[in-house]
Amino acid sequence: MRPTLLRAHQRAHQKTVFSVENVLNIFTKGARAGSADLNPLDLDHPIHKQPYDFGDFTTPTIMKMEKQRELLHYLRLEQHQFKDLVAYRKKFVPPSKEQVIAVRHQHYQGEEHPSSRRISIRVPVSALPLSSPEALHKFKLLAGARWHPPLPESLKHPLENKSWKVHQGEKDEGVFEMSCDVFPYDRMNEKWCSDTLEKLLNEANDLKKDSFADIPIDTRFRRKQLMKNGKLRRRNITLANFPQEWLPAQAQQQQAQVEAPAQEKAQA
Repeated sequence: MRPTLLRAHQRAHQKTVFSVENVLNIFTKGARAGSADLNPLDLDHPIHKQPYDFGDFTTPTIMKMEKQRELLHYLRLEQHQFKDLVAYRKKFVPPSKEQVIAVRHQHYQGEEHPSSRRISIRVPVSALPLSSPEALHKFKLLAGARWHPPLPESLKHPLENKSWKVHQGEKDEGVFEMSCDVFPYDRMNEKWCSDTLEKLLNEANDLKKDSFADIPIDTRFRRKQLMKNGKLRRRNITLANFPQEWLPAQAQQQQAQVEAPAQEKAQA
C-alpha cells in the first residue's frame, strides 16, 4: 500500500473534532493546512454530500458556448428578418460618365475604430473639368504627390484597367487621390475632400495669376512609391542612361564603340 493511502487509512478510524480552533486554522494556516485534519475517506462528511450544481465551467467550455450562442443569433436573424429585407432590394445601376469621383468609406461592422472616419476619394484627371492644357499642367503641379501619373501597361493591374478605363478620345492623364481623417465624422471628412478638390479646380482654371508653364512636373516621387511597393525594380545608373552631350569627348567615343555592335546586330 502506498504511504499516502496508508496514512489516510490510519486516520480513517480517528474522529475529527470540528471546533472553533479547527475552523480558524483554515484562515490562519491556509486552506491546505486547515484541511489536513480532515479525513479524505470520510464520505459521510457534509462536504461530500453537497449536490453538484453544474455552475463552474472551464474557460474553453464557456468560449465554445459563446460561439454557439452567436451562431444561433445569426441563424435567427436569417430565418426571421432576411425576408423583410427583400423589400429594400435595389437594382445595380452602373455610374454614368458624369459620376467620376469614387468615394471610399471604411467600417468595422458597427465597432468603433479610428479608421472608420477616414474618407478617400479617387478620380481620373482626364475626367475633371479643366479648361485647357495649361490648366491641366497647373492642376498637376498643385496636386503634388496626390497626382499619380499613368502607369505603363506592364505595371497596371487587370482589374484597374477595367475600373478606370479612359473614355474614347481622351488621353490617360493619371489619377488624383486624396484622403482625410481630421474631423470626427466621415461625412465631415468627405465634405472637406470635396471642397478641397473644388478649390484645386478653381485655382487651376484661373490662369490670370500664374500658369506655372515654366515649371516642369517632377515625377520622382511616383518612381519611389513604385520601388517601395515592389512594382519597379531598382536599376544601376550607367553611361547609357546619361545624355550623350553631357559626357566628355573621350567618354562619348567609348560609348559609341560599345553601342556600335548592338546597332549592327539590330540592323542585320
